[in-house]
Amino acid sequence: MNYLILTIAGISIAIGIFVGALIVWFIYFWRRRQIIDSLMKPEDLVGLCAIVELPFDANSKGKVRVDVKGSMVDLIALTDDRQGFQVGDRVLIIQMQNNKVWVVRND
Repeated sequence: MNYLILTIAGISIAIGIFVGALIVWFIYFWRRRQIIDSLMKPEDLVGLCAIVELPFDANSKGKVRVDVKGSMVDLIALTDDRQGFQVGDRVLIIQMQNNKVWVVRND
């Protein structure tokens, strides 16, 4: 009777270890295939909408806040628009140059 219980316990432990190792192996290889890149490149910003944080117009610089890859980033903004932008306006980023973004109205 004790021999049967020990055999079942041994088989259960062996199956548990095997399945656990298999799961760890699958997770390891699945994570290796993912590319994690937190660097912000100009092409990641172009085409995104941002919110004006500091008002600006064609004669001054301002600040916009944009969500890039799940992080909120504040950037210096420039525009050719004569009307200018006020706090809370939505703008579209069309270009990044020298760590500054060029924006237009998001209409």
